[in-house]
Formats: sequence, C-alpha cells, structure tokens
Amino acid sequence: MMESASTSSSISICKLCNKRTHLYTCPRCGIGYCGVECYKSDAHSDCSESFYRQCVEDELKSQKNDPTVEQKMMEILKRVHEEDLEDDILGEENINEEDSPLDSDDDLELPDLEVRLQNVNLDDPDELWSALSNTEKQEFEALLKNGEAEKLLPKWVPWWTHRLEKKLVHLIEEDGTNTHSDLKYPVLIDVPLFNELQKASPYVYFNVINVTYAYAYVALYYNGDYLDCAEDATNVFLTVCMNMKNNKVFDNAESAIESIIENVKSVDYLPQDKQTLTTLKEAGASILQGPAFEMKTVYTSAALSELHRLLTAARKEISMHKDTTNNQEFTRRFSQKCSLDTTLSKKTILLCLKKLEYYLSWIKSHEAELRSIVGD
Repeated sequence: MMESASTSSSISICKLCNKRTHLYTCPRCGIGYCGVECYKSDAHSDCSESFYRQCVEDELKSQKNDPTVEQKMMEILKRVHEEDLEDDILGEENINEEDSPLDSDDDLELPDLEVRLQNVNLDDPDELWSALSNTEKQEFEALLKNGEAEKLLPKWVPWWTHRLEKKLVHLIEEDGTNTHSDLKYPVLIDVPLFNELQKASPYVYFNVINVTYAYAYVALYYNGDYLDCAEDATNVFLTVCMNMKNNKVFDNAESAIESIIENVKSVDYLPQDKQTLTTLKEAGASILQGPAFEMKTVYTSAALSELHRLLTAARKEISMHKDTTNNQEFTRRFSQKCSLDTTLSKKTILLCLKKLEYYLSWIKSHEAELRSIVGD
C-alpha cells in the first residue's frame, strides 16, 4: 500500500497513539497516523484488515481460472490449517470464547482441508469462507491483523516496463512476425480515423500527456487492479486529470505533468510522498516512450485503451448500482467502506469515452510525427 504524507503545515498528533506527530493519512477512513505500527494497531484494525482482505480478494479475482493461483490459495489455506493443528498439540491456542464462540461442530473431526475445498469456487469469498472451520477463520483474521496478508500478494510488474532490444525488433521485422507478440500490454481498441483530425489543435499531444500520466497514477495506486473497482478508480482518474474533468487544454508537456502532481497533492487521501511521485513520473515517461522506437505510440494507445475499458466498466457499475445489503457472512464481516463521488454520471463518462476515442484516432494518424516528438 502507498502511504500518503500529510500536506498540512501545522503539527498535529497521531489520532491512534496520541503521542507522535501525525505524518500520514489513511486513504480509506481519513484518520491521521504516525507510522505503520499505528496503522496496523487494534485501534485501526477494522480499516487495515478490510484493506488487506480486499487486496487478497482482488488478486484472486484478477487471476480467476488460473491453476497456479488456485494452487497457491490451496497452499495458503493448508498452511493455516497446519498451524491450527500445531497450536492444538502444543496447547498454545488462546481464543476468547466470549468474542469468538465456537460452534459445537468444531468438536467434530473435520475432513482434510483439501477434501473440503474440492467443490468450492475459490473465486467466491463467501463460499470459500463457509468451508473453513471457526479456528481456520480466526487464523485468517489473525493473518490480516498482523499484516502477513501483504506477503501473499505477488508484486505487480507494470506492463509498460517491458522494452524490446533493437536487435530483437529487427529480427522480428525481417522474419515477418508481429512485433507486438513478445510484449504483454493491454489490447488496443480499434477506432476509425475521424475527419475532424485534419483540423486538430496543435495542443492535442500535450492533452494526451496529461491523460497518460493520470492513467499511470491510477494504475500504480490500485496495483494494476483498477478494473475490479471501476467506479472508484474512475473517480480517482477524473480527480487528477483536468483535461478529462474540466476539458483543460495544455500548451506544453511540463504543465500537463505538473497538473497531475498538483491535483494529487490537493487530495489528502491520495498517496503523494516523494517516492510515489517519482515513480509516477517514470511510469508516464515509459508509457510515452513505448517498447521500442519503431513502436513509439503502442504503450500510449494501450494506456488510453485501458482507460476506455475502465470508464466503460464504471458506466456499467453506475447503471447496475448493486445491492449493498449482502447477508453472506464473509462479505458482511469484511465489507469495504469506501465513499464514492456521487457527481459521477453516465453522461460525464460518455463524454470522456468519446474524447479517448478521439485521442486514439489522433495517435493512429500521427504515428510518424510522434516518433520524432518523443525521442529516445
């Protein structure tokens, strides 16, 4: 998780320990805290546990039907189960029966965990939760509380970090094979060439830069899983991207990038520490640079295509407005409390989608020019 440094000039005290200086602001509940120790403390457990649980759940959903992911989940659950047995043998288990009463079923000998999970959908957290014993559930909650859940999440490697060596590019071109096949970037959305492009503003390129850096921030903020929370991610995107939100036109690259940084700093709950902003600048530059000189615009088009998918998903979520009264135990106990911007509308999203399509078409018709603009 990226922590956000407080931008307040006045000295304030950590709201969790009431001792040290408040340095950070929790992006979920907004409380000011001094460091990771307080963030993971019992006083803040409802929020931190929800975050870790959501990260685990999102990672599983993003890789559904992947045998290696299911195997990893099985190994995690087996480890929890084995720790339960070890605790029983050593007599070290110390459970508060008043807070977490055990069912009589726990006294019965349960089948091995692997047997219990044979017909369970590992992509359904409620179904998976119901297959666990009470002791296993308590172990899972302890995993969230002590921060061990972070170690279960694989490190996300952004797709725009992959580069093709020049020799490889030439070999592929001579062989007649698709140059894109060795890269793992999002599928590009196919858009027609618009007639209006003949009289396009000379500032379009700088507006594209603003949108691209905004995408990079969202992708990093959500660790690549922005499509799993499309409405929320779209709000963050429109919060930092003035070209999309207010139709602001930029006349140079510096102002287009600086606008993103200023907007990030203006929102307390958004991560804005030095490392985060440095990573953002590097990410935006990598996207604009592309995987190779001959493919300068591919990553920029991929970023805009991902934004198109994100906004389309958000528009669908707004139309559905899913019922939040879920009676399933897992969802009820670990539900994420996250406020959304109620001003986000389908009309706003539709206008942004049209603008993204225009930018994609503009890039397609200006590839040769863009190669010279974005030099190595």
